[in-house]
Amino acid sequence: MDGSLSVSEITMQIRSMLEQGIGSVIVVGEISNFKQHGSGHRYFSLKDEYAQISAVMWKGKPLQFPLTDGMKVIAKGNITVYPPQGRYQLDCQSIVPLGTGDLYMAFEELKKSLAAKGLFDVQRKSDLPEFPLTIGIATSATGAAVQDMLSTLKRRNPLAHIILRPTIVQGDTAPKDIINAIKELESSESEVIIIARGGGSMEDLWAFNNEGVAYAIAECTKPIVSGVGHETDITIADFVADMRAATPTAAAELVSPITIDDLYHHLDIKREAMSKSTQYLLSTMKDDLRRLDQHSGFRRLSEHIRNAAQKRDDLELRLHQSLARNLQICQKNLQSLEIQCMALHPYSPLKKGFALIKRDQQVLSSEDAILIGEQLTLIREHGETSIRVE
Repeated sequence: MDGSLSVSEITMQIRSMLEQGIGSVIVVGEISNFKQHGSGHRYFSLKDEYAQISAVMWKGKPLQFPLTDGMKVIAKGNITVYPPQGRYQLDCQSIVPLGTGDLYMAFEELKKSLAAKGLFDVQRKSDLPEFPLTIGIATSATGAAVQDMLSTLKRRNPLAHIILRPTIVQGDTAPKDIINAIKELESSESEVIIIARGGGSMEDLWAFNNEGVAYAIAECTKPIVSGVGHETDITIADFVADMRAATPTAAAELVSPITIDDLYHHLDIKREAMSKSTQYLLSTMKDDLRRLDQHSGFRRLSEHIRNAAQKRDDLELRLHQSLARNLQICQKNLQSLEIQCMALHPYSPLKKGFALIKRDQQVLSSEDAILIGEQLTLIREHGETSIRVE
C-alpha cells in the first residue's frame, strides 16, 4: 500500500526524531533493575515516583563507583531507541552520585587542565627505590590507615626507618597542610614518600583533588606513592603521583617490594654460592700444589734458594770491596787537591820569608809603581807593618 512503512522504518524515524529533537540530556533518577552483563555492559532503569526510563552504559565508558539499586544519580547521555524491542532508552555517557555533581564537574575540569600541562605524563615520573631504608608518610596520625601502613612496613621491612608527618587530610585547611607535609618530607632523609588516608565520600577526599597539592606532588624530587581512599576512589593525586596504590596498605606494600624475607633468602643464595665458589677454589689450589710438588723444579727449590743466597752474599762482598777501593781513591784525590790549593794561596810565599806590599788594601804586583813618600803596608808571615817609601 502506498505510504505504508515497515516496523523498522517507523522505528528508525522515531529514533531519528528522538536523537535530533531531544539529543543530549542530563537525567536525575534512582537506579533500579541494575544488571552487569558478562560483556561488561551495564543495563538498568532510572525512575522517580511517577515514571522510569531504560538506560544502558557501555563497558567502554568509565565509571568511578559501583552502581547499585536504590542509588540516586545524575546521568548524562543521549535519548535513543533500541530497535529490536522498539523501546526508547538513555545511552549514558557519564554517571555521578546525586549531590556530587558539582564536585565531579570540578574534578573533571581540573583533571583535563593538569593533563594538558603534562602533570600526568609517565615520562616525568620516577621509579620507586627497591629497598628504601627511610620512608616518609604524610597522613592523619589517628585512624586505621596509619596503623595499617605501619604494621605492614614493620612486617615487610623492619629495617626501614619511618618518618611520620601527622597531616590534616580533610577540610578546608587540609590542602595547605598536605603541601607543607610533602615539602618537609622532601627535605628529610626519606627515600620515598607516601601520602594517604582512608576511604570516604568525594567531599571527604576533596583535599587530594587540589591543584596546589597536585603541583607539590609533581615538583617533589622524591618519588611519591598516593594511597588515598579505597580501590574505587580516584583522586587527582593518584594521577600525578609517581605510583598510585589502591589503598594505604597497598601503598606500604609498594614501597617495600623487597621484604626482609626476600633479603634473607637472597643472602642465603649468596652464602651458598660463595661456599661453593670457595670450595671449588680450594680444590683447584690443592690440585695445583700437588702438581707443583711432583714437578722436578719444585723438588730442587731448596737448592735453588741456597744457591741464590750464596750468590747474593758474593755480590754483597764484592760491593763492599769496590766501595772501599773507590773511597781510598777519592781520599787520595782530595789530599792532592788540598796541597795544590795551599800552594796557590796568596799567603803561601810568606812562609818562605817573602813579604807582600799593600796599597789601600790592594796587593801590589811587580808592574805597579811605587811612589816616594807614600804610605804602604808590609805583610809578613807573622804580622803587618806600616812603612813609608823614602
